[in-house]
Amino acid sequence: MRIVSDISYGKIVDAVDPAPGARGGVASSLRLFRASKSADAIFTNEGKCTRPGLIVLALLLWVSRRRKLVLSEFLPGHLTGLNGRVVTAAYRLLLPRVLLAAQVMTQWERDDYAVRYGIPLERLKLIPFYSYDDRVEPEPLAWDAKERHGYLSTGKNSCDWETLIAAAQDEDWPLTIVCRGSERKKYEDDAAAAGVTIRSDIPRAEHDELLASSALLIMALKDRAVSAGHVRLMTAATHGVPVIASEIRGIAGYEELAVAIVPQRDPEALRASVDDLMGNPDHLAREMERVREYARRRPYSVYEAEIAALVGDAVRQRA
Repeated sequence: MRIVSDISYGKIVDAVDPAPGARGGVASSLRLFRASKSADAIFTNEGKCTRPGLIVLALLLWVSRRRKLVLSEFLPGHLTGLNGRVVTAAYRLLLPRVLLAAQVMTQWERDDYAVRYGIPLERLKLIPFYSYDDRVEPEPLAWDAKERHGYLSTGKNSCDWETLIAAAQDEDWPLTIVCRGSERKKYEDDAAAAGVTIRSDIPRAEHDELLASSALLIMALKDRAVSAGHVRLMTAATHGVPVIASEIRGIAGYEELAVAIVPQRDPEALRASVDDLMGNPDHLAREMERVREYARRRPYSVYEAEIAALVGDAVRQRA
């Protein structure tokens, strides 16, 4: 079985990377296509290819009559606007003709994408994200209040900074927001008025240390037609950090990794949940032990094996 891949998961199936270190996009898609002539499958994802790159790759595969494409973490969501309609039409035309299999993260996305993009349901494989990373820690870390300080909210996808800042108003929370640079400029005045520290573009190592040492991770999220927050939930579970999250479709099936779920776009509910949780250490300790036991069932190593099986099964069925 010969696989070509430009993503980190490629090493799981001993794939050959046609251009190690390449940034992705259309150029990477062209290299994948050229390398795929003698390969059994191309293993990539939309994040690496970009949407234009994935369309170009799928078009070339269709024209050359090669149904060889396997996608990990397929998360296109419900695309809107003119560009969204063009991408949706292209995906609907091309992906059913060239796709061997695609991983989706939630059941509702599997059903939605089968209809939206015309992909046969059996080619959309539900493989949920892992709950903790056993490459980082052999077991999810236990909650220990003495080792933690400050509240954190971080992310680049579906973040509801308006609701979070409104919830923090007059609360004197030790809260830091880490967001995109463009978002920092938009919200820094409101954050300052609420006594919230807002940062952007910090080094990855510093970000990870900040999360791992936090007393609470607050995930105030907007409801969009795409998975969201899985990496944050997993990272928090790995490091024993409690999470309060908004109730949205994006985390459907992953709610057990949070200690509390609150209605979206409701500052009062979010404020009450944070204050109640952090004011009741015994309840928080019990909830964190529940999260730890739940997370222990699904380490990265299990997820890795399921990804490998996805690619192997797709190639065997093609043959």
